[in-house]
Amino acid sequence: MSVVTCPRCGANNTPTARFCSTCGTSLVNVPAPTLPPMGYAPPPIQPYYPYQYPANYWEVVRTNKINNSLTGLLLLVIGVLIAWIPFAGFIGGIVGFIGGILVLVGREPFGADHVRTTTLALIFFVVGIAVTIFGFFYALAYGISSALGGGSTSVVVLFGIVFLIGGAIFGLAEVLLTYSLQRSKGHTLLWTAYGISIFLGLVNLFIIPFGSGGFWTLYFGTGVALFTGFLAAIPAALYGTAFYLARERIVRHEIPPPMTQQPGKPPW
Repeated sequence: MSVVTCPRCGANNTPTARFCSTCGTSLVNVPAPTLPPMGYAPPPIQPYYPYQYPANYWEVVRTNKINNSLTGLLLLVIGVLIAWIPFAGFIGGIVGFIGGILVLVGREPFGADHVRTTTLALIFFVVGIAVTIFGFFYALAYGISSALGGGSTSVVVLFGIVFLIGGAIFGLAEVLLTYSLQRSKGHTLLWTAYGISIFLGLVNLFIIPFGSGGFWTLYFGTGVALFTGFLAAIPAALYGTAFYLARERIVRHEIPPPMTQQPGKPPW
C-alpha cells in the first residue's frame, strides 16, 4: 500500500491524510507516489509438438479389427454352408458377402501377407462380377439374335460357360480371402474345395445339351444335375471348415502376432 511522506519531518502518512500525523504539516501539495512503469512481457512461446495417439488407442483399434475378422469368418462359415441349399443360396451369398467385407476391414493387424492376399481377393471378386455380367448380357444378346429353332441349346451352353468362368474367378477370391490365415491343412481344404467346385461346374456344363427334353432329360440330364447340385455341399463344407480353422487360430491367439509399434504410429 502506498504512503505519503511528510516533507518536514519525514513521517509516513496514509494516502488520504491532509495533514501530517506527527508534525501537522499540510500534505495537500505533496505529490502522490507513483509506481514504476512495468514493461509488457509477452507470454512465452509454447513449442509445437505433433499429436501422438497413446499406445492404448492403437490397442483398442487393433482389438476392434481383430473382432471384425472374427465376426467376418463366422459369417463366412454360415454363408458357405447355406449357399449351396436350393432357394437359400441367395441368403447365404448375402451373409458370406457381409463376412468378406468384415474380413477386409479387419485385415491390417494380421500382417502384410494377409493385406496382400485379401486385396487380391477383392480384385478377383470385382473381376468375377464384371465377367459374369458382361457374359450374361452377351449370351442374352446372342440368344436374341440367333432366335432359331435349334439355337436354344447353344445359348444355354453359352450361359453355362459364362457362369463357369465367373464361378472360377469367384472361387479364387474365396480361396485368397483367408489364405494367409491358414496353416497347410487349411490351404489343402481351400484348394480342394476350389477344385471340386470347378469339376462340378464342368459336369453341369457337359450335361446341359441333354436338357432338351425326352428320355435324356428324365433319366440322365435332370438326374445328374440334381446329383451334382447336392454334391455342391462337399466344397461348401470344405470351405466352411477352412474358415472355421482360421477363426480358431485367432481365438487361440496364434494370430495375429503381439502388437509392436513406434510412438505415434499404428501397429501395422
